[in-house]
Amino acid sequence: MTQPFPVEETRQALMNALPDPDQATAAPQQDAPFTYVPQSHALALDPENSIVEGIRGAGKSFWWAALVSEPHRMFVASAFPEAKIGTNILPQQGFGSSPSLLYPSKDTIARLVEKFEARHIWRAVIAAQIELSPPYPEKSTKWEEKVSWAREHPEELDTLVLQRNTELEQQDKVRLILFDALDRLADDWAAIRPLARSLFQVALDFRGYRNIRLKIFVRPDMLEDREMLHFPDSSKLLARKIALVWRRADLYALVFQCLGNARSGGDAFRKHFTKEHGLNWDYDAANTAWVLPRDLRTDEGLQKEVFHAITGPAMASGASGHKRGFPYTWLPNHLLDGKSQVSPRSFCAALRSASRQDALKDWGYPLDYKAIQAGVQEASRIRVNEITREDYPWIDTVMAPLRKRITVPCSDNDIITLWNEENIIAKLRTQIQGDVVKLPPQHIDEGPKGILNDLEALGVIQFLSGGRVQMPDVYRIAFSLGRRGGVKPLR
Repeated sequence: MTQPFPVEETRQALMNALPDPDQATAAPQQDAPFTYVPQSHALALDPENSIVEGIRGAGKSFWWAALVSEPHRMFVASAFPEAKIGTNILPQQGFGSSPSLLYPSKDTIARLVEKFEARHIWRAVIAAQIELSPPYPEKSTKWEEKVSWAREHPEELDTLVLQRNTELEQQDKVRLILFDALDRLADDWAAIRPLARSLFQVALDFRGYRNIRLKIFVRPDMLEDREMLHFPDSSKLLARKIALVWRRADLYALVFQCLGNARSGGDAFRKHFTKEHGLNWDYDAANTAWVLPRDLRTDEGLQKEVFHAITGPAMASGASGHKRGFPYTWLPNHLLDGKSQVSPRSFCAALRSASRQDALKDWGYPLDYKAIQAGVQEASRIRVNEITREDYPWIDTVMAPLRKRITVPCSDNDIITLWNEENIIAKLRTQIQGDVVKLPPQHIDEGPKGILNDLEALGVIQFLSGGRVQMPDVYRIAFSLGRRGGVKPLR
């Protein structure tokens, strides 16, 4: 006999259990049981892989924070052993966006580079993280003193690092130093490039130590910058680069992992699908967590059944509603960026928002198709706010003349014409000179074509055949561009 679906319980679970859009903090915002490790992330967490590439919202800052959290690390080690994060791994944060006494801040780095080479700064940071003994000034609270010692005593530093590596090897421990938010190292690309390049070089040098490892979380556009990796043997470092990729099945697995552990509604959700589909959740007593059944991680047919039990079977009502699409495929398709990737942050933001919408009368499911469409609009608004307010404010400047005046796909000349009418390049240069724009477009010297190429590198637009420009819904909606038959843009 079919069990009634726990509609209100599942709606509450969606509201309260999914990750918050903002994850860029030094400590994880959610408890360990709400963590899911996709296959590509398991490879990324392996200490042997130094470079981890991911789009905004893919999980770089989350893992930077989660790996230093013992509860999260222990849960990953237990539930996802393929990640190779065991009790012998000792993670430490070497740089990130959150203030910390463990590493120098952006302002401190700006002062240090006036006196020291970037390489000496990073060697001093690493020395502090691996807890070198004297004569390294480990008790000093002044970074200038630590960096000065690293510069003036290179041979002694090498000896101390080698001794520390031997100690860790004897203890069967690996010190893993994590670096994130490289775009926050300084306020412009001219200052960021040498700092990031030196960090990559030092990471390559430390590949020679078996028990001291660096892991650098970085965005694709930085790795695509030729100057960032312009040093001998950089290819050896990139050979072990791993991308944080979220397949469709991974996104739904994350959602189901969160629903299954929700304090409100989780029990009803688990019991329903155990009864209806024979899905047995394992209980990890050591971590007080429910672990997602393996079939629900990878079987997209099963995932579709479960998700459609939450949303209904189609993106419209009536017998022909399926012609508008199926929720399981429709939702991620409308959250793809220009690199054909979906960030879990956008995916969860859409579902959180959808769960807060008023349900259609007599719909009978926790979510309905109109709520899902509204959720995509909210996810677009969040994504655009992030990229324009936190990362690249110049994008707001170049998009302003296009709002409500462009329907995509369109010719690149349609965009360039509107930019020329508004003298956008001149405005950008004025803002840059006035220090209004942080991290300006890397190819502004190439004019409008260079700006378009920068937007493509960030995944904001795509170039189609014949030079036509497309903008994915995750950006198009909040930037108020039209598209025939698409989700309505925000007003």
